[in-house]
Amino acid sequence: MSDEVKVLNEQEAANVAGGAAHANGQYWTEGGATYYRIAPNDYLGNIAQMFGTSPYAIQQLNPGKIKNIDVIRAGDVIRVR
Repeated sequence: MSDEVKVLNEQEAANVAGGAAHANGQYWTEGGATYYRIAPNDYLGNIAQMFGTSPYAIQQLNPGKIKNIDVIRAGDVIRVR
């Protein structure tokens, strides 16, 4: 990870893409892609809303990692853009 890892505070989480977000998540950009470390109590719907995308689009960016959009694990790193 060559770029800086960003820990979201509550205000930043609310402003990432104009949507709600979990304030304990981390995200960073690397090589034009954006990655997010899943925080406890996150679900794919709120992550997708935070980054202005859909749960299905995130699933397509993570083949083999997200098999079911209703099952994600805290601590996993996923690509969101």
